Amino acid sequence: MLSNIASILGVTVDYLVGRDPNASSPIPQSTGGVWIPVLGEIAAGVPIEAVTDIVDYEEITKEMAASGEYFGLKVKGDSMDPQILDSDVVIIKKESSADSGDVVAVLVNGDSATVKRIKIRPEGIMLIPANPKYEAMFYSCDDVVKLPVMILGKVVELRRKF
Repeated sequence: MLSNIASILGVTVDYLVGRDPNASSPIPQSTGGVWIPVLGEIAAGVPIEAVTDIVDYEEITKEMAASGEYFGLKVKGDSMDPQILDSDVVIIKKESSADSGDVVAVLVNGDSATVKRIKIRPEGIMLIPANPKYEAMFYSCDDVVKLPVMILGKVVELRRKF
């Protein structure tokens, strides 16, 4: 639900979807799809503080938009190389759960976001980078509740600009 993301990021839902009259970036003219906001940056490395700024917009199809709630996040870091590179935009389908093997956006401790492949284990979850120079991050079931560790959604698409 966008209201949960807005609450976590400290902004309104209107701001997230570009209806805020004070937003600095107007929503681009549609070419038949639906524009979604790209919300700041998400770490592909050690989790970084979640950013609340709308930095851009990406267009998704009407069919995709009808299947759920979506938002974009700009990737910062190289832990998901070679799959996902620094400055790529990942399109996230808002979901609070995931299956092992999914690439997800995760919020850790309420203010740090990262993108990783998730492995769900009976004793907790692992967030696994694609780049072998980074270690997997493990969060016990206790950590998931206490920190908390929250899945924001699944990465469903990658956008790269040259």
